[in-house]
Amino acid sequence: MTTEYSTKDLGEASTLIVKNIRLIRIDREGRICWFVFENKKECEKLSADFFFGELQVNARSFYETITRLKHRIFSFQQ
Repeated sequence: MTTEYSTKDLGEASTLIVKNIRLIRIDREGRICWFVFENKKECEKLSADFFFGELQVNARSFYETITRLKHRIFSFQQ
């Protein structure tokens, strides 16, 4: 049983990071980036709350995290 959680959604990934879920790695499949996190069970709960608009995060932290993730994504491009 895997304990990792993967998403390709930048907003969801940023939310998980802001909620202190550890990003393990970023996997690439062509032009698609998969953000891989630890603690699958907690990620699934937060993801559902995110999807249904029931999750609140600090707007500045969310914005800064999206910016950092974009830098990581584009620094890996070849």
